[in-house]
Amino acid sequence: MARAGSLALASAFALTLGTAACGSSQSSPDHTTPHPPTAAGPAPGTTPAPSALSESDLKARLLTAADLPAGFTPDATATEANGHITTADTHCQPLATLMNSDGAPPGATATAEASFTRSELGPDIATGLAAFPAVEPAQNLLNTVSAATKSCTTLTETDKDGTSYDFAVAPLNFPPTGDAATATRMSADIGGYPAQVDIVLTRIGSTLLYVADTGLGDADVGLTEDVVQRAVAKVRAA
Repeated sequence: MARAGSLALASAFALTLGTAACGSSQSSPDHTTPHPPTAAGPAPGTTPAPSALSESDLKARLLTAADLPAGFTPDATATEANGHITTADTHCQPLATLMNSDGAPPGATATAEASFTRSELGPDIATGLAAFPAVEPAQNLLNTVSAATKSCTTLTETDKDGTSYDFAVAPLNFPPTGDAATATRMSADIGGYPAQVDIVLTRIGSTLLYVADTGLGDADVGLTEDVVQRAVAKVRAA
């Protein structure tokens, strides 16, 4: 059901991420551009970047069930649900390629992921981190996702059993977070039930963070915002 469609999208950030990120003509482009940095800092490439984080570093910064709101437990079935993303729209192809990368975006030196669920009907939270050797490649990937939101409107996810779902995609109005961010909502009818996936892709230094919140019916934006705040804070506190 919804989990199968969401995890394939979430597994590659856009972001996620995201994945999850594609936009509709009814939405403002401002929703899809990276937010200004929350604090002044050097422009990408102007100063040497610290050493890229290792996989163990990322795992130490990744959310656990104890970091989440009450009721969430690790989802051991998450990795079994990933499908394949396709699109007939050339504007969407970079996103489809990213979403099929199994959580390892081009240029990343290390990745870590985790998934959590509250019930069989959701909500489900998928989150991940990707380390880059410098700020610039991380921001470039975020820019690619953000730019695609202005022209891509539909992606198709096909499960391993051959079942396909068409996801309508639109920018999501989301508070500024991290050093830069973009947010997307993907919605579909799955087995006669409405499902939504809200994906937020955030850059913190040279690390990209995604959070995907999936559920039947209307997505809980407040929950998404809460989880993203917790995830950003944990990365920065480490």
